[in-house]
Amino acid sequence: MKKFYATLVLLLCSLLVLALSVPAQEIKSPKVLTYHGESENWVGDFTLEISKGAITRLGKIKYQGEDVVSVGWVSCTFETGIGTSISKSLLAGVHPLNSPKGEKGTLTSYSVAGSSNERISTYSKVKIVKVTVEWDEKTESFNLYKQ
Repeated sequence: MKKFYATLVLLLCSLLVLALSVPAQEIKSPKVLTYHGESENWVGDFTLEISKGAITRLGKIKYQGEDVVSVGWVSCTFETGIGTSISKSLLAGVHPLNSPKGEKGTLTSYSVAGSSNERISTYSKVKIVKVTVEWDEKTESFNLYKQ
């Protein structure tokens, strides 16, 4: 009879350990996809962080020219084929009173959207992000490729 109770206790403990380990396996770290590319005047990076609860999009461009101060207002569009992020701003760190904080000569776009299994699957398949930059009556487009 003691063997029966010992076996039963051992079985219950094993089931408890197994039950506690299942939720830990369900919590997965987010999937991070990075993209990079450049054009004559700009270098760009884009990051997609895909998790069960949200999809975070972070785009950043940096002016490669010498005269960053002359660039003025910049409009930048990041197109993933699924969604578009648009930012319009002065470049960071250029004008002491009215430019955003950040690395000098950069513009950053940040957005977060809710996720579903369908959206996660679709965003995971993004291979190219198209970037269009408009500044000082000029326009440049280039692609960012998955790293």
